[in-house]
Amino acid sequence: MGSKILIVDDEPSASDYLRLLLEQEKFEVRTTANGVEALIALETNPFDLVISDIRMPQMDGLELLTHLQQRWPDLPVIVLTANEGIEDVVQAIHLGALNYLVKPSSAAAVGEAVKKALRFRPSKSVEPPLVSELVGESPAIVDVRHRVVMAARSDVHVIITGDTGTGKELVSRAIHAYSAAAAGPFVAHNCALSPPELFESEFFGHRRGSFTGADRDHSGLLRQADGGVLFLDELETMLAAHQAKLLRVIDDGEVRSVGAEQSQRVSVRFLAATNRDPAIMMQERTLREDLYYRLRGIEIRLPTLSQRLDDIPLLAQHFAGADSAGFTPDALDALMRAEWQGNVRQLRNVVQGAKAAAGEGKVGVAHLSLQSGGRGSHQFGGEGQRARESDGSAPQGSTLREIEYWAIQRALQECGGNRTRAAKMLDIDRSTLRRKLAEFGVT
Repeated sequence: MGSKILIVDDEPSASDYLRLLLEQEKFEVRTTANGVEALIALETNPFDLVISDIRMPQMDGLELLTHLQQRWPDLPVIVLTANEGIEDVVQAIHLGALNYLVKPSSAAAVGEAVKKALRFRPSKSVEPPLVSELVGESPAIVDVRHRVVMAARSDVHVIITGDTGTGKELVSRAIHAYSAAAAGPFVAHNCALSPPELFESEFFGHRRGSFTGADRDHSGLLRQADGGVLFLDELETMLAAHQAKLLRVIDDGEVRSVGAEQSQRVSVRFLAATNRDPAIMMQERTLREDLYYRLRGIEIRLPTLSQRLDDIPLLAQHFAGADSAGFTPDALDALMRAEWQGNVRQLRNVVQGAKAAAGEGKVGVAHLSLQSGGRGSHQFGGEGQRARESDGSAPQGSTLREIEYWAIQRALQECGGNRTRAAKMLDIDRSTLRRKLAEFGVT
C-alpha cells in the first residue's frame, strides 16, 4: 500500500467519497468522524497526511489543528471547507494547515493537493525576523512579515493588495523564497501588459503552425511555472472571460496549448496582486467572486508608507546601503514629513539619488529631490506641484521633466484615468507609462 491518510469528517458521504478516490490511487485510508477520534487514531497509528473538515461536533477541525501542531508539528494537514467558509480557512492556515479543498472537489483537485502535501517538507528555519527584505518595525509591517511566513509554510494561493509602490512583488518573491518549493520556478507576469487577443497563447502556450505567425512551439506561462509560482500583477486588468479560464486551471490543474490535442497537468501556486480593493472590484464585476475566493487562501494587505512613518529612517538607511555615511537630522526630518504618493518605491528612488549626490558624505536636505514645506506639499522633484498650477498648458519656464509630468497628467485626465488609452495618446507603451508614473510618485 502507499502512504497512510487519515480523513476526519462527520459527513459519511463526504468521507466515503474521499476514501474511494484515494484508495483508487493505492493510498491506505482510515476515516474518523471528529477530532477526538482522529487524535485516538493518531496515538496508535502513524499517518503521512490528515484531511480534516473544519466544522464538526465534539472537536472541530481548528481545535484538532491546535493539537496536531503541539504533538505532530511536521504532519501535513489539508482542511475541507464549504465555499462560504473562507474565514475558517484563513484561521486554519494560521494554525498550520498546509492547504485546503472546497467541498465538493474534483478527483483531479484532490489528487493534486494530496500529492503536493505528501511531498511537502517544512522549513524549520523560517522565522519572521529572517524576512529581511521587508524592512521596518512598525506593527503594520511586522504583521505583513508574519503573514509572509504563514504563507511560506503553507501551500495555498495568496492574494496581495496594496497601493502602487508598497512592495507587492517583493512580498510574493519572499513567500516563494521561504517556501518548501523555493527550488521551483518563480514566473512574474503583469496582466496589464497582455494584449487580450494573445491571452490563450501567452498563458496556455501554442503549437507551431496553430495560427499565422506561430513559427515555433511556445510553452506558455502556466507550464513555465509548473512546480513553482505564477505571480500575477495588476489582476484587476484581466478580462472576466480570461478570469474564468484561469479559474478552470486552478480547479482542474490542466492546460491545453492552442493547437494541441491533449491537455497537460500542471502544478502551479498562484500569487496574485492588485492595487484596488477586491470588494469594490467584485461589486463592479471586474473581478469574479469565485476566482477571488479561490485565490484568497491567504490575503496580505500592504500598508502605505504614510501608515508606517516610523519605518522611514530604517528604510532610508537600507536603501542607502551599508557603505553610506548616513543622513543629517534635517534630512531625516524632511523624509519623515514628505508625502510619499509612490510609497516605498518612491522613497527608494529619492534616497538612491540623494546618496549619489552626496558622494561619500552624509545625505543632507540639499541632496534630496524634495520641495521644502510640511506634509502634503512634498512632491517628487517638485514637478507635481508646478504642473498642477497650470490651467491647461505647461507652465512657463518648465523643465523637460516637468513638461513630461504635465503631459502624462493631461493624457490621463483626458482618458478618464485609462492607462492604456493614455499611453497610446502619448505614443509610448504601457510599461513605459507605468515606470514614469512610479518615478513621479503618481498612484
